[in-house]
Amino acid sequence: MKASVFLGQGKVEIREIPKPEPLKGEVLIKVGLCGICGTDVHIFSGELRVAKPPVVLGHEVSGEIIALGEGVESFRVGERVSIDPVVTCGQCEFCHNGRTNLCQKQSVIGYIRNGGFAQNMVAPVSHVYRLDGNTRFEAGILVETLACVINGIDRLQFKAGHSAMILGAGTVGLLWNQILKKSSVTRLLQTDLIPYRREKAKKLGADFVFDGKASDLKEKIHTVCPEGVDYIIDATGDPAAVEQGIPWVRKGGTFLIFGICPESAKIKISPFAVYEREMKIIASKMPPGTLDRSVRLLASEAIDVDEIVTTVLPLDQIVRGFKMFSQARDEAVKIAIDPWA
Repeated sequence: MKASVFLGQGKVEIREIPKPEPLKGEVLIKVGLCGICGTDVHIFSGELRVAKPPVVLGHEVSGEIIALGEGVESFRVGERVSIDPVVTCGQCEFCHNGRTNLCQKQSVIGYIRNGGFAQNMVAPVSHVYRLDGNTRFEAGILVETLACVINGIDRLQFKAGHSAMILGAGTVGLLWNQILKKSSVTRLLQTDLIPYRREKAKKLGADFVFDGKASDLKEKIHTVCPEGVDYIIDATGDPAAVEQGIPWVRKGGTFLIFGICPESAKIKISPFAVYEREMKIIASKMPPGTLDRSVRLLASEAIDVDEIVTTVLPLDQIVRGFKMFSQARDEAVKIAIDPWA
């Protein structure tokens, strides 16, 4: 079968590799689409060293089951599925306490185990989620990311009747936009540097959309929310945006670090301002068992998939897809790979 094999920083090869066989408790999936995540791009560029080459990247997978391993009785061949790529040990303190996203012995599909930038892949049945029969593969590749957002809103403890602002309008920011808009937010603000993405944010529900680099951004925000914003979510992964946004939080409000900043990044904050306003600065990472809710939301068509999944490329153009992620933000949001095209 064809697969894109990551060999190390800046290196991938399209290879013919053996089609995997599902072991006991596993299923074999014919990949329909696999989304390019920012993590994949950071791994390819060498910014993140969480993968163990040679390995097939790709963890935002949707596809169809084509074979069952021994003992698998909960699925049938032909069913459409998505996956939770974070395979946990089930034995550490965090797993026992239901915080599987903090597992100390994770084996992530698409980092350590071969992922979805291939025509076929295997996954443990415990991490496979059945899609509604009418759910398209384009929606299926958003399951894992949307599950991350659901974990974020659980961590945020959002209360209806409050204001919120999202920094960034990429895939993650636009998913946050749609979830918050349906959560009885009073005013939804959103920023981005790219006009194309600001237009999408406005179309999907943001009440006020601003250029994140506007010289009068602070004044514009305080015109809408004179006392500050109740909830601010960083969906950029840019430490400058985090540092810029924290002072805009209202007294008693919350700032959520959601985007992944570089490991070496540092920011300056005023501990006194945090204390004086009794604000919270929290974080959220990966989905701890929230994929079932994500699947239901996508099946209900609560998410406008077509406004997010904008580009599908064949497997042999995966490097182009990585470059588009960073360099074509004015024409693409979520980029997907079709390994059969």
